[in-house]
Amino acid sequence: ALKAEHFHIVEWRFCLEELMPNTYVISVVATKGGVGKTTLAANISGLLADLGFRVLAIDADMQPSLSRYYRLSHQPRTGLAEVIGRGGLIQQSDLVPTEIDGLDMLVSNLTDATQSWLKDREDRLVMLKRAVRQPVIRDAYDFVVIDTQGAKGELQRSAAMAADLMVGPLAPRVMEYVEFQTGTLEMLNALNVMGDFSPDLRCAPLAVVINSMDRTRAAKAIADRIRADFRVHPTVRLLDTVVPSTKAYPEARLANMPVHSIDQPSKDRATPSGYEVMHEVVHELFPWLKGMWAGGPVGELAEPVDSAADSSDAARNEGTV
Repeated sequence: ALKAEHFHIVEWRFCLEELMPNTYVISVVATKGGVGKTTLAANISGLLADLGFRVLAIDADMQPSLSRYYRLSHQPRTGLAEVIGRGGLIQQSDLVPTEIDGLDMLVSNLTDATQSWLKDREDRLVMLKRAVRQPVIRDAYDFVVIDTQGAKGELQRSAAMAADLMVGPLAPRVMEYVEFQTGTLEMLNALNVMGDFSPDLRCAPLAVVINSMDRTRAAKAIADRIRADFRVHPTVRLLDTVVPSTKAYPEARLANMPVHSIDQPSKDRATPSGYEVMHEVVHELFPWLKGMWAGGPVGELAEPVDSAADSSDAARNEGTV
């Protein structure tokens, strides 16, 4: 039987058709591992699917963590390696449903040989762009979320060129921030060298989210420095939402579930829930989705949560900031 929220989703989809492209492609990028790329990609994908959108998650990492995040309906016989070997051609049999309704996966089965083969291709920068623009993707999905490797490489560059928006998680730690400046930003600057000649040769804009924010003085100081450096920046947009370091995110991973579905709001908690934080991230990334909440278009929260302020207040109460 149809439920009331199903009609809400239909109404919202009708209203949004004029506001968003046929398929919106997001690439989650960082040239350093361990900053939370896969966790962020999985939770964005899961929330978008729970909002009623058709989502494809593509695992473009040599370490197939995203491929293992959600349970699959079956183990596919092909993956991204075969897609690349075909020059970017995706076949329906490459795509496998997850147990999350509306979320499909193109798994990673990449090897060093795949990277070496791609490096010699003249069309390596547009390989993934060609893949996600095919009718088998454009006609079937509202969003594509690409998880990338935590190092510079041809696949990460190709993912950057394929995206309508790049998302960069940035942990407020010294080494991660140095790597972001010397790795991720330098890679994007190099990709945009030819951008003045054609918009097709320029990669997507980058939205940075402070991720895995713990409650220490050092993390707060580095987060403040990040905000100061990127308050006004020509190529980087820093999100206001901060993703805190809480046990909910690894617990969601162990449960093979998106964090918003297991970490619900509560007036008694000191830090914002995964439900609140991930909705705020999605609303900032895609402003046309503001007002949509999992479980219905209008959520229970009357006001947005200042996750950064809440984390700091909680830390002060504990005497760690």
